[in-house]
Formats: sequence, structure tokens, C-alpha cells
Amino acid sequence: MRGLLPIAGLILAAVMASADARGDETPALPPGLDELVTRDRSAEGVEERSFTNSAMASASGAYISGDYAMALIHAERAAAGGEARGATLAGHILLHGLSGEPDEAGAVRWLRRAAELNEPDALIVLARLAEAGRAGLSPWQAREYLSRAAEAGDVRAAHEYGLYLMERTDPGAAPAAMDWLRLAAEGGREDAFVDYAYALGEWAHGPQDLTAARLWYERAGEAGVPFGALMAGTMHLHEEGEGADPARGAQLVRMAAESGLAAAMGQYALLLYEGAPGLPADPANAAHFAQQGARRGDPESQFLYAYALATGDGTARDLEEAYVWAVRAGITRSGEMADDPDRQRLEAALSRALDAETLERLRQRAQLPADTRLR
Repeated sequence: MRGLLPIAGLILAAVMASADARGDETPALPPGLDELVTRDRSAEGVEERSFTNSAMASASGAYISGDYAMALIHAERAAAGGEARGATLAGHILLHGLSGEPDEAGAVRWLRRAAELNEPDALIVLARLAEAGRAGLSPWQAREYLSRAAEAGDVRAAHEYGLYLMERTDPGAAPAAMDWLRLAAEGGREDAFVDYAYALGEWAHGPQDLTAARLWYERAGEAGVPFGALMAGTMHLHEEGEGADPARGAQLVRMAAESGLAAAMGQYALLLYEGAPGLPADPANAAHFAQQGARRGDPESQFLYAYALATGDGTARDLEEAYVWAVRAGITRSGEMADDPDRQRLEAALSRALDAETLERLRQRAQLPADTRLR
């Protein structure tokens, strides 16, 4: 049986798992706007509000109902009255073509009006457009927009500015990157907990402080971020950083697995197979978590589930299903087979136990999406 994935492997698994998260839905509103639109979604009592507030409430109601053309009209009215978020909403609608064809130039005009009032959402959107060289903006402008938003005291902007500086890979900018990420994390931005933890412990230009990194990962886990719980748990189990507690590590990995994080399901299944401090071996429960993670596309879970089916350890022995999952465990996102000796040995052993016709049929089944119910 193989060991827990190293930290770098868990980070990669999480990044790959989230890459397909977006679909064809309406583009998400920037967070500040989303909060405002949700609050004003009914647009009730608009007659009692000022002209600007009434226009913004009407824009919110129209946006929520899907009438983007009317939302644009009301957002522009609000912006004309000095409401920065009205200008941001108008820019958002034009940028994504929600009321017609996308109009990046028009979007930038409204976003710049909002940015003149230091509206954080507008500054962040402008920074992203600039970094991509879109709408006539230049990449060098991204830093200016993000720094303005961060210096205005917005914790999300502090987080994004810290990440921007990290991505520049400039050692001279490392102290500023760490400071902005720290401010975002200490300001309570949960997404920043994980990024600050990574910068503390793994980033080449960071302090390599594993104890502090584990603390912030654990805070993320306790705040409901499953990946943070998985990272903190793995660090405890690997005894990385001062005061590591393997029993606490097993609890955190379980927390992440029970939250539905596929990568954590495979790691927790492995702990259940082998046993860990404070966690007796439980093959049946291990097979259950391996199966759940396997169906969510986690390669480690798929390998462990194939192993369980091949050996009958914790579940009914089924060589055909074991072969399907063993093959799936090796299929990369590009469709090629990963170089994994453990998996290759398991697949080879199963191949010897099955006839050629059966193997061909099972190989075809293995190409189906991982969440396809095979039984």
C-alpha cells in the first residue's frame, strides 16, 4: 500500500479538480456587487429611496430577474447619480454581453468611472482585463489597479494584490506579497487563509515556516475550507512543523473527506486501510470513501478502490470492476496513461486473470466518465 500524497501532490490535485468547475452559466457578479444585488433583489420600497438608491435597487431587481437590458438602463442611471456600483454593474453587463453583444470598450468606460471612486470590484476587474491585455489596457496597469484597491482597505483586493505579486516571481516583491496576503488573511478572508499558508510554507520566496503554514491551513479547515483541512491534516501526519499531532491530522483529513473533497477521500481511505493515531483500521469504511472519491475522479481514490475490489479487502471481490478502476486511475486529463508503477503492477496482475475479450470490453468501459455508475 502506498503512503499519503506529499503536500505538492495535494496542491496539484486540488488545482486540477477545480479546473472544470465553471460551466456556461451567467458570469458571476463581482462579490461586492453580488452582495448588493442580493440585498436589493426585490427592489421593494424604491419610491421611498433617493433617485440614485432607487435606480440601483431597480437595477438589482432587473438583474436578478434576468432582464439585463433594463438592469443596464437602471445601472447607468445610478452611475449618473454618482453610485460607483451602478457604474460597475453597467460595466459587468457590457463586458459579458448580457444585454447584447459584448462591448469591452463600453465596459471599460463605466468601470473606469467606478474606479475613479475607488470602487474595489471595478478596480479588480480592470486589473484582470489589463493583465490579459484586453480592451485597450496594458499589463503594466494591472498592478496600479490592484494596489489602489488594496490600499483602499478592501481585503479581497489585498488578497488578489498579494497573489499578483507572488506570480511575478520577483524576490524583491516577496515582502510586499507576504504583507498583503497576511492582511487579507488576518482580515478574515477565508480564501486567503490557504494562499497565505502556501506562501508561508511552500513558496520559494517565502519564509518556509511550516509551523505557521500549518496553523493557517488549519484555520482554513475550521472555517469550512476542505482543502485547508486536508493540507493541515497531512502536515500533522507528516509531522511537519513544531507541535505536529498525527491524531489531530487524521481528524482533519476526515473532516475534509466528509466535506466531499475528492482528494481527501482517497487520503482518508488510505488512513482507514492502514490505521493511524486515534483511527483504528476499518477496511469497509476505507472502501466506501475510496469508492466515493473514485466516482468523483480522484486518481488516488480510483487506485485504492481498484485495490479493494481486487483483494476483497473491505468490499466484495470483483476483478472486472477492479480492472476498470485500475485503468481509470491511470488516465490523465490529456487522455494519456500516467507513469505509476503501483497502478501498472495492479493492472498487469488483473490482466493476467481475465481473458482478452473481457479485457477489451472493460477497457471501453474505463473510458466513460468517472462518475458513471458501473454497477
